[in-house]
Amino acid sequence: MRADSALEIPQLEMKITQLGGRPPKPDPKAYTVVSVRLREAEYLSFMEQIRPFGVSGNLAMRIAARRISGFLELDADVRNSMQSITKSIGDISSSLNIIAEKADTDLDALKDLRKAFGEEFVRLDNQLQALLNVSKRRQDGQQLLVEASR
Repeated sequence: MRADSALEIPQLEMKITQLGGRPPKPDPKAYTVVSVRLREAEYLSFMEQIRPFGVSGNLAMRIAARRISGFLELDADVRNSMQSITKSIGDISSSLNIIAEKADTDLDALKDLRKAFGEEFVRLDNQLQALLNVSKRRQDGQQLLVEASR
């Protein structure tokens, strides 16, 4: 046993005890460098695959690591879909307000808007459930590893 290890253990125990028995939380602003050793053919293939996306190798590796870990990565299609849904809900809401202010409210138009409003909320709910399901995102990322290892 090293002489300094006796000092490290009590300090670690003290930190964990001070936090209620939980390990310290990671600093969200801190970075850790992870180096990856690739064979030349692997590196060239990797760079060739990411070239059409216009991202650096570093960013591509970070996205892959984040996806495997279950972190949220929004692509352009998801952002566009969410913006479209939000715009539709806003348009329907505006139309509902206009109809509500009329003295001679068209009940059929109101029913149609109510139905459209419900349909947009179902679309929104489906998108949000997919985005917020950390377990599913992690499984998708881990599936990439399984497929890559074959």
